[in-house]
Amino acid sequence: MTRASHDIEARLTNWSRWATESERRIEVSPTGKMIDRAKIAAGIIEDKSGERRNVDEADAQLIESNMRILLPKYRVILKWHYIKRANRGVVCRKMGIDHRPASIFDDLLRKAHETIEALVNTDKGIVG
Repeated sequence: MTRASHDIEARLTNWSRWATESERRIEVSPTGKMIDRAKIAAGIIEDKSGERRNVDEADAQLIESNMRILLPKYRVILKWHYIKRANRGVVCRKMGIDHRPASIFDDLLRKAHETIEALVNTDKGIVG
């Protein structure tokens, strides 16, 4: 992995933390809280309530604003890969692309990385 690809990976990971934290700020129903506690107790999900994560909100918002002008196929793969944390097979099914050979998914994800990186670094609109 090159330095540039590592940088965009870190920025997209930051964006996913920001997006999932902002989703969690929404008030959850008592039933939803009870289900979450049961899932934590069963080991289905991790308890992240005490976890403090540093988020660069300005950079996350810059990425989010550029997501809106990103080509839909790139926006979808980045959302499913970073925010939903879905595996390759699920992402490929959601996008209607073949999951084999793996290079199909890898190439699309790489192009999405390159495109969002170009957008946030130049703010010039759709690339690719």
